[in-house]
Amino acid sequence: MRRRTLLAAGAGGLAAVALGAPARATTGEQQARATRIALVPLDDRPVNTYCAEMTAASAGVALHQPPRELLGRFFVPGDGAAIARWLGTVDADAYVISVSMLAYGGLIASRTATPTPEQARANVAAIRALRAARPDAVIEIHDTIQRLALTSTGTPLDAYITALVNWAKLYDQVENLGQEQLRAQLDAARAGIPDEIVTDYLAARARNHEINRLMVEWVADGTISHLVLSEDDTAPVGLARAERVALEQLAVELGVTDRVEIFPGADEVDALLVARVIATGTAPTYRIEYAGVSGETWTAALEGIPFAENIRRHVRSVGGTVVEGRADIVLAVNTPSAGGADRGADLDAFVTRVGALLASGEQVVVVDPLIVNKADHELVARMEGGLDLAALLSYSGWNTGGNALGLALGHGTARWAYLRRSGAGFGVPELAGPGRAHAAYLLYRFVKDDPWKNVVQTEAYAHARAQGWNPLSLTAEQKTYFDGWVRQQLEPVTRRYFAEHFAGHRIVLGRRGARTFTARLSALESVRIDLPWDRLFEVTLEPTVSFA
Repeated sequence: MRRRTLLAAGAGGLAAVALGAPARATTGEQQARATRIALVPLDDRPVNTYCAEMTAASAGVALHQPPRELLGRFFVPGDGAAIARWLGTVDADAYVISVSMLAYGGLIASRTATPTPEQARANVAAIRALRAARPDAVIEIHDTIQRLALTSTGTPLDAYITALVNWAKLYDQVENLGQEQLRAQLDAARAGIPDEIVTDYLAARARNHEINRLMVEWVADGTISHLVLSEDDTAPVGLARAERVALEQLAVELGVTDRVEIFPGADEVDALLVARVIATGTAPTYRIEYAGVSGETWTAALEGIPFAENIRRHVRSVGGTVVEGRADIVLAVNTPSAGGADRGADLDAFVTRVGALLASGEQVVVVDPLIVNKADHELVARMEGGLDLAALLSYSGWNTGGNALGLALGHGTARWAYLRRSGAGFGVPELAGPGRAHAAYLLYRFVKDDPWKNVVQTEAYAHARAQGWNPLSLTAEQKTYFDGWVRQQLEPVTRRYFAEHFAGHRIVLGRRGARTFTARLSALESVRIDLPWDRLFEVTLEPTVSFA
């Protein structure tokens, strides 16, 4: 089979296969499904707004989000007080709320000591008010356990990022874990960091931990339906580890471990909790198949628990269960090969196995957590050559292992729940819109995670540095220049990717009785491309596709 990709010769893919007929949704399940979801995202980046929106759209659900100007941008925090007021005006069946945005104005703002504890408490009081006003609503809350590292700002503060992470790890090892042999290293590390930086760092951590604890307490008193505390870029040791242990103990003491999930991740949780709401009442089951070693023995970079355990926690958070045998969804996970193994042979076997699963009617989610910040191109190239990408429920290889897992799991679960329900009820639902959204989001994921991250972004970084510019801190003029440069490079890549791997392929839209409705992808109508922030780390990529 002839293959063409941006990096190597690639494939157009095999013909799409029909999926097995899903179980019919029960009346109770239909009644439990939320039709109106309000989302307060973690910040204004596409991973927290667009990805959650497309996860919902692939299941025929529209999200209500605060006006974009309230969400802030990059180092300008969102307006938590205004968002709190907005929450009181939105009538929804379910609410998915990021506390980092509501309390502090977003993820980056949550890492600084600027928002006071009093401001944070006043803003999150909107959650209590929401429960009082809408006692029957589902209220899903996401809060983050602060990561060890500061955010790069392009200022002299950046010189202390690595030193502060090292000190935070040593502090935990010496003061919390009793490793006194490291005290001299701890003292030396502390001496190299200005007092004001450590003071601000600890003040932000203390404030955030107080709000973390408050959210657990609100689960116990019924204010919050379900809570995810995600560990933002964590490690096996460090101040974040100690905070996580304290929160786990609190959940045990309050008897809420069944409604509180703690796991590595952050950016994926908006989409994950939206999918949880959409899949309410379906109780999906998942079987895991690995490309290489078991996730029980492998821990992804920037995480502190085995990946198999992270999978189980993410699955519980979306309302599902990991099983050994037959399952509703197969999670095909790209893990490293064992020492001495032939990596190419492992990947070939993995892709062949995924193809066989699709051919037999299984519904498959591909999770690609191996390499931080990008897809494993060796895997994706093989998938392009041996699979019908449009037949997958979802794919993600973006950023950390937990991010990739949660984004793929959220999209796949929401789409699975929609297909399951398409065979129940009366009348013929409008199937084309969710199908187009699903296909566009699949295209987005493959282009953004592989050719954008592996090729175009790499070239953009090199181009910026050649001109003496900082790719992570662009001026307004530089940002305008790169909006055009990135669009000029990435749009033809996106159009070529659609033509080679999606055009002419069929998407399953839904079912009525024994009949399966499909549509053939015909055109990439448009694609919006720009830089959401003044840096080259992420990109806005919004394709619109059409059916023949």
